[in-house]
Amino acid sequence: MNTRIIALSFFLILLVFNNLDAQTGSNGDPVIPLQQNRSVLFGSDIIINNQPIQNQRQVTICSAFNGWLFAEYMYNDIYNNAAVAVLKSIDNGLTWTPFINGVFPGSRSFNSLELIATGDSISNLKLFLAFLPTSAPKPQTTYSTAYVWRYNGVTGAFEDGIFEDTPVSSIALCDDFNYPANGSGPYSIGVLYSKKCGNIDSLIFRSSGNGGVSLDYMQGIASQGERFHQVALTYGRSPSRPNGRYFAGWIAKPALTASTGNFLTAHTNPDFNSPFTNPVNLSSINPSYINVCRNPAISCQVSNIDNDSSNITEIILFDKYDASNQRYDVKGFYNLQAANYSNFKPINFTDSLSNNVKPSVNFNSFESKFMVTYFDSTNLKLPFLLNNFNLESPDSWEVITPGYNDIVNLSEPGPKVVLNVGQQQGTVVWCSIGTDGNGVATLDAEYLYTGLPSITRFGISKLFTVYPVPCTTSLTISFLLQKTEKVTIILYHINGKVASTIANDVFKTGINTVEVNTASHVAASYFVTFRTAHDFGVSKVIVTK
Repeated sequence: MNTRIIALSFFLILLVFNNLDAQTGSNGDPVIPLQQNRSVLFGSDIIINNQPIQNQRQVTICSAFNGWLFAEYMYNDIYNNAAVAVLKSIDNGLTWTPFINGVFPGSRSFNSLELIATGDSISNLKLFLAFLPTSAPKPQTTYSTAYVWRYNGVTGAFEDGIFEDTPVSSIALCDDFNYPANGSGPYSIGVLYSKKCGNIDSLIFRSSGNGGVSLDYMQGIASQGERFHQVALTYGRSPSRPNGRYFAGWIAKPALTASTGNFLTAHTNPDFNSPFTNPVNLSSINPSYINVCRNPAISCQVSNIDNDSSNITEIILFDKYDASNQRYDVKGFYNLQAANYSNFKPINFTDSLSNNVKPSVNFNSFESKFMVTYFDSTNLKLPFLLNNFNLESPDSWEVITPGYNDIVNLSEPGPKVVLNVGQQQGTVVWCSIGTDGNGVATLDAEYLYTGLPSITRFGISKLFTVYPVPCTTSLTISFLLQKTEKVTIILYHINGKVASTIANDVFKTGINTVEVNTASHVAASYFVTFRTAHDFGVSKVIVTK
């Protein structure tokens, strides 16, 4: 069926859903107390769209250049057809409004559901959605038609269907809009998918160097008599590698019915639309990983800073099955010379006593750190971890919180982490389970605060300032008081522990300034909190050496 006809049906069938009310943020007053073993980061869970009749699943999220967030999830309509909803938030995920709604008649689920935002201004803001609808009741190894459609990122209007192919079993999207590759105009997007060709699968990459107007470049990556049901795609760039590269990861299964396989990876070289390097079988590095991997996740450093190897850092994560204990664990590899060498080293950071699955990894270019989340199904928690992009301690990640989810009623949450470009911090989404048993698309973020007011909700920034950020040996805190009163200022580690009490005294009316010696504090991210009897404030601080 013609892509434009399908798109038109997509809007008409569920046009009524545009009038549904989205759920406002649930992290309002009063401020909740700091929970035990919980970071000062991550406030109350936010329900993205409160629709109890919807069984919301497969939620994903992306950030635009200005911090606008777009969330996408699937559900089944009253006729059991697979439907998709996209919502937009212009206040960092606190409140959401319906943006795109549609249904795929005859489909029951999606094998893949992808979402990216591109553009560096309101005038060229675009949203790209990838769909792989299937007649199966839940995602599994089946083949169907894959689509990639482009929308206006401001109005939500459908613009064009830029890709359609069949039969496909998995698809992934990626873009470079924050740090465009040399030679793209004005940015590029990449599409990776697995297509059935007779009794084998072919892995195909298509890219656009014209801002997603068309996918003008195509190449095959792998076709080795295996099945490539799960694929992942990311983009990497640094000052020494300004051409940019797309990095692909996939699971190669020995048979269509196999649940696990080997993890392979390759990347374009030397440009974003160059041929791919020869695939590297990462499972062969460790014999215990052979044919026991699934759920690939991949991320690369993308910034204006080189790592210590004057190169790009790549991280690869996956579920690894432990047959002796009959459980999965999250394992991985990293490569500090990813642009031109296959020098992969192992990562082991999870509790091997728990069943850990479905990792998600993304890079924070503002802090030069990788962000990781996954599902600890034994303890029903969603941890959030950070590590510097040089990975000096690849097995010792900073556990920001062992579980940011307030509701522990989880089954298949499928957590995803992205960088909120506006807030310069991580945002996570997942599917919790509502009281009626249906899935609920849920959000939390680093910039929402537990036990402390969110700077998004408390407008006292003019009364309380902290500078410089980042700092090295000293920090200045300035605040304005309308009357003489007691002020408490505390410096917190990012995990919620007190680093030092800066002030706990009475200050006079007017502008007051406090100088803080940070020379003895280790290089890390901190939070400074300001509190009086009537006002609250919190500011992030980065100490560098």
